[in-house]
Amino acid sequence: MPKKSQLSVPHTSSTIIAADEDNNNPPPNDDLPPPPVDHDDRFNYALLLALYTLQGIPMGLSASIPFLIQQKVQMLASSVHHATAAAASDAALNSAAASSSNSLAELTKTAYNAQAIFALCSWPFSLKLLWAPIVDACFSKRFGRRKSWLVPIQLIAGMLMVGGSGYVEQELGLDNSNNGVAGAAASSGTTAVEEAAKSMNVQGVTLFFFTLYFLMATQDIAVDGWALTMLSRKNRGKGPICNSIGQNIGYFLSYVGFLALNDAESSENLWRPLLRLPSRPGTGLVSLGGFVKFMGSFMLVITVLVGLFKKEIDMSIEGGDCCTIGCGGDRSNTDMETLLPKNDVEDDDDDDDEHEIDAYEIGIMETYHRLWSVVKLPAVQSLILILLTYRLPCALSDNVKFLKAVEFGLSKQTTALLSPTIILPLGILVPIIGTKIWQGHPLKQFMFAYKFRVTFVALVDVLMLLAVRSFRGGNTILVGGETMSRLIVWGLLIASTALQATVHSLQFNAQMTFFAHRVDPAIGGSYMTLLNTFGNLGGTWPSSVIMYMIGQFTIPPDCSVGEDGSEVCTGGRDAYFPLQLVLSTLGCIWIIVMGKRVQHIAELPDDAWRTHIDNEDEEEMQQLKKGGKHA
Repeated sequence: MPKKSQLSVPHTSSTIIAADEDNNNPPPNDDLPPPPVDHDDRFNYALLLALYTLQGIPMGLSASIPFLIQQKVQMLASSVHHATAAAASDAALNSAAASSSNSLAELTKTAYNAQAIFALCSWPFSLKLLWAPIVDACFSKRFGRRKSWLVPIQLIAGMLMVGGSGYVEQELGLDNSNNGVAGAAASSGTTAVEEAAKSMNVQGVTLFFFTLYFLMATQDIAVDGWALTMLSRKNRGKGPICNSIGQNIGYFLSYVGFLALNDAESSENLWRPLLRLPSRPGTGLVSLGGFVKFMGSFMLVITVLVGLFKKEIDMSIEGGDCCTIGCGGDRSNTDMETLLPKNDVEDDDDDDDEHEIDAYEIGIMETYHRLWSVVKLPAVQSLILILLTYRLPCALSDNVKFLKAVEFGLSKQTTALLSPTIILPLGILVPIIGTKIWQGHPLKQFMFAYKFRVTFVALVDVLMLLAVRSFRGGNTILVGGETMSRLIVWGLLIASTALQATVHSLQFNAQMTFFAHRVDPAIGGSYMTLLNTFGNLGGTWPSSVIMYMIGQFTIPPDCSVGEDGSEVCTGGRDAYFPLQLVLSTLGCIWIIVMGKRVQHIAELPDDAWRTHIDNEDEEEMQQLKKGGKHA
């Protein structure tokens, strides 16, 4: 841990002015002090990466839960088959087959209903704008403006993960063995759906992760604000880079790391021999409860270190504790105005050409008032409509595709390893290339990627799933022998993953670039948070809807026991494929209808995105002054 002198002190206007005065009036003697050392932010970069990594851990863990739910459902489906086979030995073939079909149908609905419910846990990140002004305006100066929220929030999250680790595993029913569930279903006469309801409390797990997401969304607000004062002025632009890298590290650490270490086959064939651990067939190296507890402990350790050894210094705020609720008649905090540098002070830094309004400066209510003024702008309303609708035609690829692949026989480990090997590198390279190709025209980049996303990418996804179902699930040789079939499956799997990652990165990069060039600099941070909120909502609400639709429209095949005692299944319908056709058609309609609106907002001048509230306030003040003179 560095010494106190090594900790970063933000460059404020007061320190810059003082430095300029010293330069204009050098000491008379020749013993001049050495020139100031360039601001070293390396420790601050490391700290921001650590804080953003903590933020990505619950995200990665929540991304692995749908695969565990799918695994649990497959285990219950296996119990149905076992119960059917047992009934067949008692010459109850017809009733057993009918019971099996009904149970599988209800089990499919139960599975995707559970996925739809769990998808709600990520909503806090889409709604954090609702309480972001409160986090910015209320704090304890003695402890630190950002640490006042950061430390208690992370302590609560860490303790929740440590204390609730066993609860998550228990509520998902992961401690039940396959044979135990099957035996219970056969002996008690209950259906598989009833067993699923007893052994899986998805609502409780959803509430657990919803709380974690809420805490991490609040932590994100605090860390984003702290980065502005923690880093020197010339390095503030690197804060979002720390955000992106840190979140990805935390996400992949908890998502890929957990699924790889939890996979029983990989643990037995790779990890235990590598670590020289005793063999335990059928058991993963780590359990969900143990992994959650370890990550919670890691979060607590980092939080304690930050609370004890990192001193927050914010030279722009003086006095004691603060919570600015209202804003007075002139819509400003008078105490803050005396602390902020005057507008007539010249600053050579190009990054601060226009002062950005802070929630502490104007108060909570005025911050909400300004955000509502942004929402009422016609240009912003058109953009909101686009953001809330364009992700629905892509919902299957975004939320269901890999779950279906696992259902058809693809291993969880393979699915997890696709993220760091394909998705992460493309997520870094594609935005760089896209910016060079469509320089200055982000919405053209957006529409180009979207056209491929709803047509060609959707087609490749369907071909990949059909290939996985035929080869992995049914052990069918596709063409040219087993080796060639395996190559086809892997080729389609890689193509599907790479294409989706490419178009997603192109659209996300275009979206963020457009936001940055259109926001009103006077309220830039809040403006960006507002647009990102609607962008997140556009991807959040379709996930629950599409999961529910998959469960409702999927019809399992009718299964019966043949004369040789083997199970024969016919008919049935997987809702993924007809729904993909419907959503691709809907995407093409969206391009035709909304494409003109996208082009329209791309051509709007900058003035269409400005609220002009500050100009209105100045006019009101001038009118009041004139009225006072006349009086």
